Amino acid sequence: MKKKWIGFAAAAMALLGGCSFENMMQDDLLMTVQNQETVSAAEYMYQDVTTLKVPVGEAVLNPYQMTTDTSLQVVPLLYDSLVKLNLSYGYDLCIASSIDLQGTACMVTLRSDILFSDGTPLTAADVQYSYWQAVGTQNQYTSLFSNVTGVNVISDTQILFSLGEADVLFANLLTFPIMKSGSSAEPVGSGRYRLSSESLLEINPYWYKENSGKIQKIRLVQQPDRETGFYSMKIGSVDYLFVDSDETIAETGGSIHYVPMPYLLYIGINDSRSRLSDQRFRQMLAAAVDQSSLLENSYFDRAKETLFPFPSDWEQLADLTAKQSQDFGRVQALLAELDLDNRDDEGYIIIGTRRVSVDILVNSENSAKLQIAQTLREMLHAVGLDATVSDVPFQVYQERVASRQYDLYIGEVKLRNNLDLTSLFTVQLQQTEQSNQQALEAYSQWRQGIGSLSAFLDSFSSAVPFIPIGTRNGTIYYNREIYYDLCATGQDVFYNIQEW
Repeated sequence: MKKKWIGFAAAAMALLGGCSFENMMQDDLLMTVQNQETVSAAEYMYQDVTTLKVPVGEAVLNPYQMTTDTSLQVVPLLYDSLVKLNLSYGYDLCIASSIDLQGTACMVTLRSDILFSDGTPLTAADVQYSYWQAVGTQNQYTSLFSNVTGVNVISDTQILFSLGEADVLFANLLTFPIMKSGSSAEPVGSGRYRLSSESLLEINPYWYKENSGKIQKIRLVQQPDRETGFYSMKIGSVDYLFVDSDETIAETGGSIHYVPMPYLLYIGINDSRSRLSDQRFRQMLAAAVDQSSLLENSYFDRAKETLFPFPSDWEQLADLTAKQSQDFGRVQALLAELDLDNRDDEGYIIIGTRRVSVDILVNSENSAKLQIAQTLREMLHAVGLDATVSDVPFQVYQERVASRQYDLYIGEVKLRNNLDLTSLFTVQLQQTEQSNQQALEAYSQWRQGIGSLSAFLDSFSSAVPFIPIGTRNGTIYYNREIYYDLCATGQDVFYNIQEW
Protein backbone atom coordinates (compact mmCIF):
# COMPACT_ATOMS: atom_id res chain seq x y z
CA MET A 1 0.00 0.00 0.00
CA LYS A 2 1.65 3.22 -1.12
CA LYS A 3 1.09 6.12 1.25
CA LYS A 4 1.68 9.81 0.70
CA TRP A 5 3.63 11.53 3.40
CA ILE A 6 3.94 15.22 4.16
CA GLY A 7 7.65 15.93 4.36
CA PHE A 8 8.63 17.62 7.57
CA ALA A 9 12.07 18.79 6.46
CA ALA A 10 10.78 21.53 4.15
CA ALA A 11 8.49 22.94 6.82
CA ALA A 12 11.27 22.88 9.36
CA MET A 13 13.60 24.76 7.02
CA ALA A 14 10.89 27.36 6.39
CA LEU A 15 10.55 27.90 10.12
CA LEU A 16 14.28 28.22 10.46
CA GLY A 17 14.15 31.02 7.88
CA GLY A 18 17.46 30.09 6.30
CA CYS A 19 19.37 30.02 9.59
CA SER A 20 21.89 27.27 10.15
CA PHE A 21 20.29 24.41 12.10
CA GLU A 22 23.53 23.89 14.02
CA ASN A 23 23.81 27.56 14.94
CA MET A 24 20.20 27.71 16.06
CA MET A 25 20.44 24.60 18.19
CA GLN A 26 23.95 24.86 19.58
CA ASP A 27 23.01 27.06 22.54
CA ASP A 28 20.13 25.02 23.87
CA LEU A 29 19.91 21.63 22.16
CA LEU A 30 22.63 19.67 23.89
CA MET A 31 23.02 19.68 27.65
CA THR A 32 24.05 17.30 30.36
CA VAL A 33 21.50 15.37 32.33
CA GLN A 34 22.16 17.45 35.43
CA ASN A 35 20.74 20.50 33.68
CA GLN A 36 17.61 18.79 32.37
CA GLU A 37 14.60 20.64 33.76
CA THR A 38 10.95 19.68 33.72
CA VAL A 39 7.97 21.85 34.59
CA SER A 40 6.21 20.80 37.80
CA ALA A 41 2.50 20.04 37.93
CA ALA A 42 2.04 23.09 40.16
CA GLU A 43 3.35 25.38 37.38
CA TYR A 44 1.57 23.80 34.45
CA MET A 45 -2.05 22.94 33.73
CA TYR A 46 -2.01 19.42 32.34
CA GLN A 47 -4.54 18.22 29.78
CA ASP A 48 -5.16 14.68 28.65
CA VAL A 49 -3.30 13.81 25.48
CA THR A 50 -5.47 11.60 23.28
CA THR A 51 -3.55 11.81 20.00
CA LEU A 52 0.16 11.02 20.13
CA LYS A 53 2.49 12.30 17.40
CA VAL A 54 5.43 9.94 16.87
CA PRO A 55 8.24 10.03 14.29
CA VAL A 56 8.88 7.47 11.58
CA GLY A 57 11.71 7.35 9.10
CA GLU A 58 9.87 5.95 6.09
CA ALA A 59 6.39 5.35 4.67
CA VAL A 60 6.42 1.56 4.62
CA LEU A 61 4.56 -0.21 7.45
CA ASN A 62 5.74 -3.76 6.66
CA PRO A 63 8.10 -4.57 9.57
CA TYR A 64 10.21 -6.83 7.38
CA GLN A 65 10.82 -4.05 4.88
CA MET A 66 11.58 -1.26 7.35
CA THR A 67 15.16 -0.05 7.44
CA THR A 68 15.16 2.83 9.93
CA ASP A 69 15.26 2.46 13.69
CA THR A 70 12.64 5.19 14.07
CA SER A 71 10.09 3.28 11.99
CA LEU A 72 10.86 -0.02 13.70
CA GLN A 73 9.87 1.52 17.02
CA VAL A 74 6.21 1.66 15.96
CA VAL A 75 6.14 -2.05 14.99
CA PRO A 76 4.91 -3.27 18.43
CA LEU A 77 1.95 -0.89 18.12
CA LEU A 78 0.71 -2.58 14.94
CA TYR A 79 1.92 -6.16 15.39
CA ASP A 80 1.92 -8.46 18.39
CA SER A 81 4.50 -11.21 18.75
CA LEU A 82 4.49 -14.67 20.31
CA VAL A 83 6.11 -13.27 23.45
CA LYS A 84 6.96 -9.81 24.70
CA LEU A 85 10.10 -8.98 26.67
CA ASN A 86 9.43 -7.48 30.10
CA LEU A 87 11.31 -5.05 32.31
CA SER A 88 13.33 -7.91 33.85
CA TYR A 89 14.71 -9.16 30.52
CA GLY A 90 12.44 -12.17 30.70
CA TYR A 91 9.37 -12.72 28.54
CA ASP A 92 5.60 -12.57 28.97
CA LEU A 93 3.29 -14.63 26.81
CA CYS A 94 1.47 -12.64 24.15
CA ILE A 95 0.09 -14.48 21.10
CA ALA A 96 1.53 -17.68 22.58
CA SER A 97 -0.42 -19.34 25.38
CA SER A 98 2.42 -21.72 26.30
CA ILE A 99 5.98 -22.58 25.26
CA ASP A 100 7.49 -26.04 25.74
CA LEU A 101 11.25 -25.99 25.19
CA GLN A 102 12.91 -29.42 25.21
CA GLY A 103 16.49 -29.48 23.97
CA THR A 104 16.44 -28.47 20.30
CA ALA A 105 12.63 -28.56 19.98
CA CYS A 106 10.43 -25.62 20.92
CA MET A 107 6.69 -26.23 20.71
CA VAL A 108 4.59 -23.05 20.81
CA THR A 109 0.85 -23.20 21.47
CA LEU A 110 -1.14 -20.14 20.38
CA ARG A 111 -4.05 -18.44 22.06
CA SER A 112 -7.28 -19.33 20.27
CA ASP A 113 -8.85 -15.88 20.65
CA ILE A 114 -6.36 -13.79 18.67
CA LEU A 115 -7.81 -11.83 15.76
CA PHE A 116 -6.07 -9.64 13.22
CA SER A 117 -7.12 -6.01 12.99
CA ASP A 118 -9.45 -6.93 10.08
CA GLY A 119 -11.32 -9.39 12.32
CA THR A 120 -9.90 -12.62 10.85
CA PRO A 121 -8.38 -15.29 13.15
CA LEU A 122 -4.63 -15.65 13.63
CA THR A 123 -3.29 -19.21 13.20
CA ALA A 124 0.03 -21.03 13.19
CA ALA A 125 0.17 -20.59 9.39
CA ASP A 126 0.44 -16.82 9.94
CA VAL A 127 3.31 -17.38 12.36
CA GLN A 128 5.12 -19.53 9.80
CA TYR A 129 4.47 -16.93 7.09
CA SER A 130 5.95 -14.22 9.31
CA TYR A 131 8.99 -16.40 9.96
CA TRP A 132 9.56 -16.76 6.22
CA GLN A 133 9.27 -12.98 5.83
CA ALA A 134 11.93 -12.56 8.50
CA VAL A 135 14.42 -14.98 6.97
CA GLY A 136 13.60 -14.29 3.32
CA THR A 137 15.60 -11.07 3.24
CA GLN A 138 18.10 -9.41 5.54
CA ASN A 139 16.18 -7.28 8.05
CA GLN A 140 16.01 -6.33 11.72
CA TYR A 141 14.61 -9.73 12.71
CA THR A 142 16.72 -12.10 10.61
CA SER A 143 19.34 -12.61 13.32
CA LEU A 144 16.70 -13.93 15.73
CA PHE A 145 16.64 -17.16 13.71
CA SER A 146 20.35 -17.87 13.25
CA ASN A 147 19.93 -20.99 15.40
CA VAL A 148 16.63 -22.10 13.82
CA THR A 149 16.74 -24.99 11.34
CA GLY A 150 13.01 -25.31 10.63
CA VAL A 151 9.52 -24.06 11.52
CA ASN A 152 6.63 -26.51 11.05
CA VAL A 153 2.90 -26.01 11.51
CA ILE A 154 1.47 -28.80 13.66
CA SER A 155 -2.11 -27.48 13.84
CA ASP A 156 -3.94 -24.16 13.73
CA THR A 157 -2.78 -23.47 17.28
CA GLN A 158 0.60 -25.22 17.43
CA ILE A 159 3.89 -24.56 15.69
CA LEU A 160 7.27 -26.26 16.18
CA PHE A 161 10.64 -24.45 16.03
CA SER A 162 13.64 -26.75 15.48
CA LEU A 163 17.03 -25.49 16.68
CA GLY A 164 20.56 -26.21 15.55
CA GLU A 165 21.64 -26.46 19.18
CA ALA A 166 19.84 -26.17 22.49
CA ASP A 167 19.41 -22.70 23.97
CA VAL A 168 17.71 -22.33 27.36
CA LEU A 169 16.75 -18.73 26.51
CA PHE A 170 15.48 -19.34 22.97
CA ALA A 171 11.93 -18.27 23.92
CA ASN A 172 13.24 -14.72 24.40
CA LEU A 173 13.79 -14.58 20.65
CA LEU A 174 10.14 -15.17 19.75
CA THR A 175 9.57 -11.43 19.59
CA PHE A 176 9.25 -11.13 15.81
CA PRO A 177 6.05 -9.37 14.58
CA ILE A 178 3.24 -11.63 13.35
CA MET A 179 1.46 -10.47 10.22
CA LYS A 180 -1.41 -12.00 8.30
CA SER A 181 -0.36 -14.60 5.73
CA GLY A 182 -0.22 -13.11 2.25
CA SER A 183 -0.52 -9.51 3.43
CA SER A 184 3.03 -8.41 2.64
CA ALA A 185 1.90 -5.71 0.21
CA GLU A 186 -0.73 -4.32 2.59
CA PRO A 187 0.36 -5.74 5.97
CA VAL A 188 -2.20 -6.61 8.64
CA GLY A 189 -1.25 -7.15 12.28
CA SER A 190 -3.01 -7.95 15.54
CA GLY A 191 -1.49 -5.21 17.72
CA ARG A 192 -2.94 -2.53 19.93
CA TYR A 193 -3.47 -0.15 17.00
CA ARG A 194 -4.28 -0.42 13.31
CA LEU A 195 -3.93 1.87 10.31
CA SER A 196 -6.99 4.09 10.11
CA SER A 197 -6.12 6.47 7.31
CA GLU A 198 -3.07 8.01 5.76
CA SER A 199 -0.39 8.25 8.48
CA LEU A 200 -2.93 7.77 11.28
CA LEU A 201 -3.34 4.82 13.66
CA GLU A 202 -6.43 4.11 15.74
CA ILE A 203 -7.19 1.64 18.53
CA ASN A 204 -7.61 -1.90 17.21
CA PRO A 205 -11.09 -3.04 18.35
CA TYR A 206 -10.07 -6.70 17.88
CA TRP A 207 -7.04 -6.59 20.16
CA TYR A 208 -7.11 -9.54 22.55
CA LYS A 209 -6.67 -7.37 25.66
CA GLU A 210 -8.54 -4.33 26.84
CA ASN A 211 -7.02 -1.01 25.81
CA SER A 212 -7.97 1.28 28.68
CA GLY A 213 -5.48 4.04 27.89
CA LYS A 214 -6.17 7.63 26.89
CA ILE A 215 -4.24 7.48 23.60
CA GLN A 216 -6.97 6.99 21.01
CA LYS A 217 -4.96 7.87 17.92
CA ILE A 218 -1.32 7.95 16.88
CA ARG A 219 -0.18 10.23 14.09
CA LEU A 220 2.95 9.14 12.21
CA VAL A 221 5.20 12.08 11.37
CA GLN A 222 7.95 11.42 8.88
CA GLN A 223 11.34 12.67 10.08
CA PRO A 224 14.46 12.75 7.91
CA ASP A 225 16.92 12.43 10.79
CA ARG A 226 17.31 12.52 14.57
CA GLU A 227 18.36 16.16 14.71
CA THR A 228 15.12 17.14 13.03
CA GLY A 229 13.35 14.94 15.58
CA PHE A 230 14.87 16.97 18.43
CA TYR A 231 13.73 20.20 16.81
CA SER A 232 10.28 18.71 16.20
CA MET A 233 10.01 17.99 19.93
CA LYS A 234 10.84 21.61 20.70
CA ILE A 235 8.15 23.04 18.40
CA GLY A 236 5.55 20.38 19.24
CA SER A 237 5.43 18.55 15.90
CA VAL A 238 6.39 15.32 17.68
CA ASP A 239 5.31 14.19 21.16
CA TYR A 240 7.44 11.11 21.73
CA LEU A 241 11.01 10.49 20.55
CA PHE A 242 13.20 7.52 21.48
CA VAL A 243 16.98 7.64 21.11
CA ASP A 244 19.17 4.68 22.01
CA SER A 245 22.54 6.06 20.97
CA ASP A 246 25.38 6.81 23.35
CA GLU A 247 25.17 10.59 23.55
CA THR A 248 24.59 13.60 25.75
CA ILE A 249 21.03 14.36 26.79
CA ALA A 250 19.30 16.96 24.60
CA GLU A 251 17.07 19.82 25.74
CA THR A 252 13.68 19.50 24.05
CA GLY A 253 11.45 21.48 26.39
CA GLY A 254 9.76 18.27 27.52
CA SER A 255 10.32 15.40 29.91
CA ILE A 256 12.69 12.41 29.93
CA HIS A 257 12.25 8.72 30.65
CA TYR A 258 15.20 6.31 30.64
CA VAL A 259 14.83 2.91 29.00
CA PRO A 260 16.99 0.00 30.25
CA MET A 261 18.83 -1.41 27.24
CA PRO A 262 20.97 -4.56 26.83
CA TYR A 263 24.08 -2.56 25.89
CA LEU A 264 26.79 -4.18 28.03
CA LEU A 265 29.75 -1.95 28.90
CA TYR A 266 32.88 -3.89 29.84
CA ILE A 267 36.65 -3.86 30.20
CA GLY A 268 38.31 -6.19 27.70
CA ILE A 269 41.46 -8.01 28.80
CA ASN A 270 44.21 -9.34 26.52
CA ASP A 271 45.38 -12.55 28.18
CA SER A 272 48.05 -13.08 25.56
CA ARG A 273 50.12 -10.45 27.39
CA SER A 274 52.40 -12.19 29.89
CA ARG A 275 51.14 -10.67 33.14
CA LEU A 276 47.48 -10.62 32.06
CA SER A 277 47.68 -14.33 31.24
CA ASP A 278 47.71 -15.06 34.99
CA GLN A 279 44.11 -15.27 36.19
CA ARG A 280 45.18 -14.00 39.63
CA PHE A 281 46.28 -10.73 38.00
CA ARG A 282 42.94 -10.47 36.22
CA GLN A 283 41.17 -11.18 39.51
CA MET A 284 43.18 -8.38 41.09
CA LEU A 285 42.10 -5.98 38.33
CA ALA A 286 38.44 -6.93 38.86
CA ALA A 287 38.78 -6.33 42.61
CA ALA A 288 40.31 -2.90 41.95
CA VAL A 289 37.36 -1.74 39.83
CA ASP A 290 34.43 0.22 41.23
CA GLN A 291 31.71 -0.06 38.58
CA SER A 292 29.53 2.57 40.21
CA SER A 293 32.23 5.23 40.07
CA LEU A 294 33.10 4.40 36.47
CA LEU A 295 29.50 5.04 35.42
CA GLU A 296 28.84 7.97 37.74
CA ASN A 297 31.68 9.96 36.20
CA SER A 298 30.70 9.14 32.62
CA TYR A 299 27.00 8.35 32.22
CA PHE A 300 25.60 9.80 35.46
CA ASP A 301 22.18 8.12 35.80
CA ARG A 302 22.05 7.02 32.16
CA ALA A 303 23.52 3.61 32.99
CA LYS A 304 23.29 0.95 35.68
CA GLU A 305 26.18 -1.01 37.11
CA THR A 306 26.46 -4.78 36.93
CA LEU A 307 28.94 -7.20 38.44
CA PHE A 308 27.84 -9.99 36.11
CA PRO A 309 28.11 -10.25 32.31
CA PHE A 310 24.35 -9.61 32.14
CA PRO A 311 22.04 -6.68 32.98
CA SER A 312 21.69 -6.46 36.76
CA ASP A 313 17.87 -6.35 36.44
CA TRP A 314 17.73 -9.74 34.74
CA GLU A 315 15.21 -11.88 36.62
CA GLN A 316 17.47 -14.94 36.77
CA LEU A 317 20.06 -13.05 38.82
CA ALA A 318 17.57 -12.28 41.59
CA ASP A 319 18.26 -15.43 43.62
CA LEU A 320 22.05 -15.31 43.28
CA THR A 321 24.27 -14.01 46.05
CA ALA A 322 25.40 -10.50 45.20
CA LYS A 323 29.08 -10.17 44.40
CA GLN A 324 31.24 -7.59 46.12
CA SER A 325 32.46 -4.73 43.99
CA GLN A 326 35.75 -2.96 44.72
CA ASP A 327 37.74 -4.87 47.37
CA PHE A 328 41.15 -3.45 48.29
CA GLY A 329 41.81 -6.23 50.79
CA ARG A 330 41.54 -8.80 48.01
CA VAL A 331 43.69 -6.61 45.77
CA GLN A 332 46.51 -6.58 48.33
CA ALA A 333 46.23 -10.31 48.99
CA LEU A 334 46.47 -11.13 45.29
CA LEU A 335 49.38 -8.72 44.76
CA ALA A 336 51.24 -10.43 47.60
CA GLU A 337 50.46 -13.84 46.08
CA LEU A 338 51.88 -12.58 42.77
CA ASP A 339 55.01 -11.22 44.52
CA LEU A 340 54.06 -7.71 43.48
CA ASP A 341 54.50 -5.97 46.81
CA ASN A 342 57.62 -3.88 46.09
CA ARG A 343 56.96 -0.21 45.42
CA ASP A 344 58.96 2.83 44.41
CA ASP A 345 58.97 6.20 46.15
CA GLU A 346 55.76 7.24 44.38
CA GLY A 347 53.89 4.11 45.44
CA TYR A 348 53.96 2.30 42.11
CA ILE A 349 54.51 -1.45 42.05
CA ILE A 350 57.94 -2.33 40.66
CA ILE A 351 59.79 -5.42 39.51
CA GLY A 352 63.43 -4.57 39.91
CA THR A 353 63.45 -0.94 38.89
CA ARG A 354 60.58 -1.15 36.35
CA ARG A 355 57.04 -0.19 37.14
CA VAL A 356 54.26 -2.67 36.41
CA SER A 357 52.31 -0.92 33.65
CA VAL A 358 48.89 -1.41 32.07
CA ASP A 359 47.63 0.48 29.03
CA ILE A 360 43.92 1.15 28.44
CA LEU A 361 42.71 1.42 24.84
CA VAL A 362 39.64 3.58 24.21
CA ASN A 363 37.76 5.25 21.38
CA SER A 364 38.71 8.94 21.54
CA GLU A 365 35.51 9.92 19.70
CA ASN A 366 33.26 8.74 22.55
CA SER A 367 33.40 11.13 25.49
CA ALA A 368 31.63 8.82 27.96
CA LYS A 369 33.95 5.89 27.31
CA LEU A 370 36.96 8.18 27.37
CA GLN A 371 35.86 9.30 30.85
CA ILE A 372 35.53 5.64 31.90
CA ALA A 373 39.10 5.01 30.74
CA GLN A 374 40.44 8.01 32.62
CA THR A 375 38.58 7.04 35.81
CA LEU A 376 39.83 3.46 35.47
CA ARG A 377 43.38 4.75 35.12
CA GLU A 378 43.05 6.54 38.47
CA MET A 379 41.60 3.40 40.09
CA LEU A 380 44.56 1.36 38.90
CA HIS A 381 46.97 4.09 40.03
CA ALA A 382 45.42 3.77 43.50
CA VAL A 383 46.50 0.12 43.75
CA GLY A 384 50.00 0.86 42.41
CA LEU A 385 49.76 0.10 38.69
CA ASP A 386 51.33 2.52 36.23
CA ALA A 387 48.20 2.80 34.07
CA THR A 388 48.05 4.87 30.90
CA VAL A 389 45.28 5.63 28.41
CA SER A 390 45.64 5.27 24.65
CA ASP A 391 42.78 7.22 23.11
CA VAL A 392 42.60 6.70 19.35
CA PRO A 393 40.02 7.34 16.60
CA PHE A 394 37.27 4.75 16.29
CA GLN A 395 38.62 3.09 13.15
CA VAL A 396 42.05 2.66 14.73
CA TYR A 397 40.38 1.44 17.92
CA GLN A 398 38.48 -1.25 15.99
CA GLU A 399 41.64 -2.38 14.19
CA ARG A 400 43.60 -2.64 17.41
CA VAL A 401 40.87 -4.59 19.20
CA ALA A 402 40.58 -6.99 16.26
CA SER A 403 44.35 -7.55 16.16
CA ARG A 404 44.62 -7.69 19.98
CA GLN A 405 46.96 -4.72 20.25
CA TYR A 406 45.98 -3.68 23.76
CA ASP A 407 46.31 -4.60 27.43
CA LEU A 408 42.81 -3.47 28.38
CA TYR A 409 40.10 -1.76 26.33
CA ILE A 410 36.78 -0.10 27.06
CA GLY A 411 34.13 -1.94 25.06
CA GLU A 412 30.41 -2.16 24.50
CA VAL A 413 28.25 -4.87 22.95
CA LYS A 414 24.50 -5.01 22.38
CA LEU A 415 23.23 -8.32 23.71
CA ARG A 416 20.50 -10.08 21.78
CA ASN A 417 17.05 -10.67 23.32
CA ASN A 418 18.28 -13.99 24.72
CA LEU A 419 21.29 -12.23 26.32
CA ASP A 420 23.68 -14.33 24.24
CA LEU A 421 27.34 -13.61 25.08
CA THR A 422 28.72 -15.56 22.12
CA SER A 423 29.76 -12.48 20.14
CA LEU A 424 31.62 -11.11 23.15
CA PHE A 425 33.32 -14.40 23.89
CA THR A 426 34.28 -14.62 20.22
CA VAL A 427 36.27 -11.42 20.66
CA GLN A 428 37.58 -12.22 24.11
CA LEU A 429 38.33 -15.91 23.80
CA GLN A 430 40.68 -15.75 20.88
CA GLN A 431 42.95 -16.45 23.84
CA THR A 432 43.96 -19.92 24.91
CA GLU A 433 44.44 -19.36 28.64
CA GLN A 434 42.99 -22.42 30.34
CA SER A 435 40.68 -20.80 32.89
CA ASN A 436 39.12 -18.62 30.18
CA GLN A 437 38.47 -21.69 28.07
CA GLN A 438 36.86 -23.35 31.08
CA ALA A 439 34.59 -20.32 31.50
CA LEU A 440 33.54 -20.61 27.86
CA GLU A 441 32.81 -24.31 28.32
CA ALA A 442 30.71 -23.59 31.43
CA TYR A 443 28.84 -20.97 29.44
CA SER A 444 28.14 -23.39 26.59
CA GLN A 445 26.92 -26.07 29.00
CA TRP A 446 24.49 -23.67 30.65
CA ARG A 447 23.12 -22.44 27.32
CA GLN A 448 22.55 -26.05 26.24
CA GLY A 449 20.74 -26.90 29.47
CA ILE A 450 23.36 -29.33 30.78
CA GLY A 451 24.95 -26.91 33.26
CA SER A 452 23.76 -24.28 35.70
CA LEU A 453 23.88 -20.50 35.47
CA SER A 454 25.55 -20.29 38.89
CA ALA A 455 28.29 -22.69 37.77
CA PHE A 456 29.00 -20.49 34.74
CA LEU A 457 29.07 -17.31 36.82
CA ASP A 458 31.44 -18.92 39.34
CA SER A 459 33.74 -19.95 36.49
CA PHE A 460 33.49 -16.50 34.96
CA SER A 461 34.33 -14.76 38.25
CA SER A 462 37.34 -17.00 38.73
CA ALA A 463 38.67 -16.67 35.19
CA VAL A 464 37.80 -12.98 34.58
CA PRO A 465 37.94 -13.10 30.77
CA PHE A 466 36.61 -9.53 30.88
CA ILE A 467 35.24 -7.18 33.55
CA PRO A 468 31.57 -6.14 33.30
CA ILE A 469 30.86 -2.48 34.07
CA GLY A 470 27.16 -1.92 33.48
CA THR A 471 24.38 -1.46 30.96
CA ARG A 472 23.49 1.91 29.52
CA ASN A 473 20.04 3.33 28.91
CA GLY A 474 18.17 4.65 25.93
CA THR A 475 16.19 7.88 26.32
CA ILE A 476 12.58 8.80 25.61
CA TYR A 477 11.86 12.50 25.15
CA TYR A 478 8.16 13.19 25.51
CA ASN A 479 5.63 16.00 25.63
CA ARG A 480 5.37 17.42 29.14
CA GLU A 481 1.58 17.11 28.91
CA ILE A 482 1.99 13.33 28.98
CA TYR A 483 1.88 12.85 32.74
CA TYR A 484 0.98 9.14 32.45
CA ASP A 485 3.05 6.41 34.10
CA LEU A 486 5.41 5.40 31.30
CA CYS A 487 7.11 2.01 31.10
CA ALA A 488 9.35 1.05 28.20
CA THR A 489 11.71 -1.72 27.14
CA GLY A 490 14.29 -1.99 24.40
CA GLN A 491 11.88 -4.16 22.41
CA ASP A 492 8.83 -1.95 22.92
CA VAL A 493 9.23 1.74 23.78
CA PHE A 494 5.41 1.90 24.03
CA TYR A 495 5.36 -1.02 26.47
CA ASN A 496 2.31 0.08 28.52
CA ILE A 497 0.68 2.67 26.26
CA GLN A 498 -2.63 0.79 26.59
CA GLU A 499 -2.62 1.73 30.30
CA TRP A 500 -1.64 5.41 30.07
